[in-house]
Amino acid sequence: MLALWEFVCNNPLIVALLLYLLYKRYKSRQPWPDYGGVVTSVHSLAEWTALKEESSSASKLLVVDCYATWCPPCKAAAGPYARMSEEFGSCIFSKVNVDEARDVARELNVTAMPTFKLFRGDSELAACQGWREQHLRELLAKHAPVPSKEDDAAHDLAGFADAD
Repeated sequence: MLALWEFVCNNPLIVALLLYLLYKRYKSRQPWPDYGGVVTSVHSLAEWTALKEESSSASKLLVVDCYATWCPPCKAAAGPYARMSEEFGSCIFSKVNVDEARDVARELNVTAMPTFKLFRGDSELAACQGWREQHLRELLAKHAPVPSKEDDAAHDLAGFADAD
């Protein structure tokens, strides 16, 4: 026991590094918080293919967040991304944990986390590496504009006129 105490006293940097690594491992094992929103979790290549087919048949923009639970920018992005899924209701939002769904990460050529990609059908329209909320919002506005209040009112009136 004395030898262990001497090692700790003589090597504080090694001990600090070991404690840090243990802490990081502990944090990475914690469950990912649920931020709400309308976001589909993708766990396999089969689920990814089905989601792409669903978005293609519905003519909707598919947005995917490729993240890792150990990635601080990914955690920072999770809440705003969930809120965007409610704001841009005309899109299908999804997320892929690259450590669990490695086949999907390979299919999407993910090399950094977080990576956001936008698809229409089989075509990749845009990609964004790193968490830059404003940049992702600009991409969404470009490829799937949020309907204005006037558009909503016109749509409601058109539905009302069709009912007669």
